[in-house]
Amino acid sequence: MFWLVFIPFLLISVGLVGLILSQEPKQSGLGDALGGGAPMPTDFSSIRTSASSMHKLTVYLAVAWGVLAILLQITSRF
Repeated sequence: MFWLVFIPFLLISVGLVGLILSQEPKQSGLGDALGGGAPMPTDFSSIRTSASSMHKLTVYLAVAWGVLAILLQITSRF
């Protein structure tokens, strides 16, 4: 039972890391504060739709990761 929970937990963990790192930040951050900010394009229509779908996928994977983390704790006791 442990391995049935652990393998998806690992796959979701790797997927979350990749998904989070591939998202664009909403704020410019420290790079812009130090003078490294580049001008952004003005057409954001296609960026918004992909960003919102990536955000939803991130939330779903994070919830699944949390549920699997709890199940992993429960199954490791047996």
